[in-house]
Amino acid sequence: MSNIDYNKSASSCPTCSEECEKINKRINKRKLSDIKDKEIPHLLKVFNL
Repeated sequence: MSNIDYNKSASSCPTCSEECEKINKRINKRKLSDIKDKEIPHLLKVFNL
């Protein structure tokens, strides 16, 4: 493991960055007000746990 403190970094770790990209694709440039409540768990699911 590296000694990088990502809490103080301007960029995220590659794994987290990839998950954020997946969430952005799921949102598909919609406004938050256009997202239905039942979509939220699917949109925010990360790391396929």
